[in-house]
Amino acid sequence: MKKLLLVSLALITMTAAQAQLKVIPTLKKGMEKVYESKACMTLPGQSAINIATNTKYTVSDATADGYVLDVVTTNFTSDAAASNVAAQILSAAQEMMKDVNIRIATDKNGKPVKIVNYAELNKQLDERSKMMMNKLYELIPEAKSMIPEEALKQQFMESLSEEALLKSMTGSSSPLLLFGKTIMTGAQEEFVNDQGLNMKRMYFVNGKDVTTNATLNMSKEQIKKLIITQLEKTMPEQADAIKGQIDQLIESGMLKLDAKETTTFKLQDDFWPATWTTEVSTETAGQKTATKVTTTLK
Repeated sequence: MKKLLLVSLALITMTAAQAQLKVIPTLKKGMEKVYESKACMTLPGQSAINIATNTKYTVSDATADGYVLDVVTTNFTSDAAASNVAAQILSAAQEMMKDVNIRIATDKNGKPVKIVNYAELNKQLDERSKMMMNKLYELIPEAKSMIPEEALKQQFMESLSEEALLKSMTGSSSPLLLFGKTIMTGAQEEFVNDQGLNMKRMYFVNGKDVTTNATLNMSKEQIKKLIITQLEKTMPEQADAIKGQIDQLIESGMLKLDAKETTTFKLQDDFWPATWTTEVSTETAGQKTATKVTTTLK
């Protein structure tokens, strides 16, 4: 029996070792990669929205410490109907980043570590956030009285802080997610997604195919804190009233929060993805949204 156990442990260890993958991409100054993404978003009570983008990745510098990647969304199209306000807002938020050059520094293994032109970007993004606010108030005139302008601006800029922007640029919608990592089947990591939700991601490796499954990783107290913080920022007058009932509202399911994300990468020999597909679903207070994005190297 002991011998059988030892053999089983040896087989498990060998299988895990075989499923380990060190993702060190080929990076040379002047190298360019262009990816085309096609996204389909489904919002509560609305028809699906189709968005297409082209994003160019250029290795603009190579040093002894690592590399610099210039990332630019060069093309954007959306079929959001004029009558679909939520879709128009989402499309405007996506388009806000068009032609913005984000310069990402990596370490020697290609792992993204910081945005090197953030000071310059911050001014540009501040102007774009003003345009986004005007678009929001144009589409929803009553929002101006419900959400103070200063609070809305603060939310925009928080979502575009250097840390938040780097996370967004290296998340599941980016080929950079795996760069510089050594991963194996069963490996896990915690992260914060674009909506500010704490998630836990697990990896599955099969040769150069990598699948990641992520689920919400928040306690009831963390969810309460997140909801209250958002209410205080956006609807301060209603925040106190809801605070007193938040436990009952969560227990009833009215403030249910859930999120799931699955991504499958097919890596080339140079470890840049040839293609990948991401599926994300989020439920907030009974309202479900779903997004599927397929990205292909052109």
